Amino acid sequence: MPTEKYIRIADFCRGHSLEENFVFSLQEFELIEVQQVSGQPVIHRRELHRLERLVRLYNDFGLSPQGLMAVDHLLGRVERLQEEVLELRRRLDRWE
Repeated sequence: MPTEKYIRIADFCRGHSLEENFVFSLQEFELIEVQQVSGQPVIHRRELHRLERLVRLYNDFGLSPQGLMAVDHLLGRVERLQEEVLELRRRLDRWE
């Protein structure tokens, strides 16, 4: 596996002043996927946006992992609904 596709958890946590246990607790609640590359825990770059959003919610609101899970679920639903509204508007514009 090419390592440039991954970010070491230790580096991410150092850059965000977090304990590594926080990231592993997110993994326990299946909010992110932690993998092992060369014996080191890493996350894939595609998950970076989601992890940073979870960290912001944690820092700004002091949410527990359970709270983060609920908010993440709701934000995902909002994003899907926004996409659906855009698609419906596009369809409606074709009829006008």
